[in-house]
Amino acid sequence: MCMETEDQRDKIIIELKALNEKLALQNSVRHIFLTGMIYGVGLFIGSAVIATIAFGTLGPFVGKIDWVKETYERGASLQVNEP
Repeated sequence: MCMETEDQRDKIIIELKALNEKLALQNSVRHIFLTGMIYGVGLFIGSAVIATIAFGTLGPFVGKIDWVKETYERGASLQVNEP
């Protein structure tokens, strides 16, 4: 029985050492920086896709608002009149 307990203890120590190595890797500055960059790029791309879908869907409805329509037409006429 004592031999089995020592084997289990050795296995636990080996697993704890492996966990400590993984934890040290995850807490490294390089890993944290790369993870932040990946999340930032993903957030940027995801936001752009959602905004494109939202503006594409809601654009025709917003374009019917008088204030928006008048402002757009005024801006378009200024752009056409410039040399």
